[in-house]
Formats: sequence, structure tokens, C-alpha cells
Amino acid sequence: MSAALAFAIAAALLLGASDFFAARSARTTPALTVTRTAVAVSTLLSPMLLLLVDSQWIGRDVVIGALSGLSMITGLMLLYRGYAVARMGIVAPLSSVLLAAVPIVWDVINGVRPSGVASAGMALGVVALVLTSYTPGGVGSVRQGALLGVGSGVAFGIAFTLMGEASRAAGLMPVVVQRATGFGLLAVIGFVRRDQFFATGIGLRNAMGAGVLGLVAIGSLQLGLQRGQLGPVSVASSQFATVAVVLSVLFNRERMRWWQGLGVGATAVAVALIAAGG
Repeated sequence: MSAALAFAIAAALLLGASDFFAARSARTTPALTVTRTAVAVSTLLSPMLLLLVDSQWIGRDVVIGALSGLSMITGLMLLYRGYAVARMGIVAPLSSVLLAAVPIVWDVINGVRPSGVASAGMALGVVALVLTSYTPGGVGSVRQGALLGVGSGVAFGIAFTLMGEASRAAGLMPVVVQRATGFGLLAVIGFVRRDQFFATGIGLRNAMGAGVLGLVAIGSLQLGLQRGQLGPVSVASSQFATVAVVLSVLFNRERMRWWQGLGVGATAVAVALIAAGG
């Protein structure tokens, strides 16, 4: 297994765990408050990443980090708005697929062609995202949900693509800038809306867990993107939805539907194909 894929798998596992804790926090706290708390924790701890690898402060990579932070937070806000006005089964699959598809399209535009085996793994990974993220039930506007799902997926995909453009010499510096920029945007929104700024009680503990795990996850993703092709690394790391589903089944006693079980299996095969395809 290549180092890039190893970092991508680590990112998927950690992002899935981060989402799991964020979802638990959101049971008692507004979603944007949970996000602001988690990002604040990760921002506070992010300078520690600079101790792990050599990281240079390069102007171009600082801009990339800031733009990826704004794009990622925009994706989150569109996703949460989508959940509020439409069924999750409409919003989540579209967001997940576009998150993985945008980096692949960027690779194609730039003439990057993965091997046939890796391409098959990437295609299967996109199918796995749909299977694991689809949940029936709920009410709302299909059209609004679809538009917001597409918008959030594109925003997430742009964030991943921007991270892939950071130079290897920058190390983990772009992650520090990304976290700080994202928190800045969330802070402005909090002041304008005058909503609950930080989580409290058990919601705070879960949000802090989400923040710590999310920081290490994004750091792993950045290292993976600096060492491998954008498309395969992005698709492998985007399988965090599968991890979140499995954790919910194990610890929240949620029922895994048959198509989600297929999605879990498809995820494992997809990652194996990406690894086999180099």
C-alpha cells in the first residue's frame, strides 16, 4: 500500500469518527454551534501539526489553505440547510458523490489518468457513497434538497481539490490556515445571527472530540494529497460516510439497511482496487 493511500484511509477513519461525535453533539446542540465548537478546538490545536513535519509558510499555499477553509465551511452550511428543508436521502448522496467527483474531474482536466484498476475502484467508491449515505423517509422539497446537495458536494470537492494543489514543501501549514479561516467565517456568522456560540455540557464534550479527530483527519488528508494523485486519494478518503454509518450501528444501535451493508462491502473492494491500481 502506498503512503498516500494509507494517509487517505486514515483520513476516512478519522473523519468518520469525527462525524459520529458531531452527530451525537447535534442531538442537544444546533448543528452550526457544534461545527463552530469543533472547528474552534481544531484551530486551537492546529499549530501542533507544524511540529510533526517540516512546514514552510509559502504565500501561494497560504491562499490555498484559506480558500479551502472557506469552501469547506460553505459546504457544511449548504449541507445543514439541505437537511433542514429536504430528506437526508436526497441531500447526502448527492453531496457525497459530488465531493468525490470534483477532484476526479480536475484530474481529468489536467491530463492525469489513473490505471484501469484504480479507475474501477474510484467508480465503485462513488457507488458505495450513494449506498451508504442514502436513508429513506422524511419530508421536504426534492428540488431544494437536490440543489443544496449538489452545492454542498461541489463546495466540499473544491476544498479537497484546493488541498491537493498545496505544495509538499508547505507541509501541514495549509491545514492551520484552513482551520483558522473556517473558524473566522463561523464566528462572523455566529455574531450576525446571535445564536449559541459554543456548545455546552455533553454537547461540548462530543464537539471537542469531533474537533480533535477532524484536525488529525484533515492533516492526514493533506499529507496523502501531497504524496499521491488527487482523484484516488479523494475517493478513498471520502469513504468516511461508511465509517460513520458503521459506528452508528455499533454504538447508537441504529439499524443497518441491506443497501448500506452492500455499500460497506463495496467500500472495502473499492479501496482494495485503488491500492492494486497504484
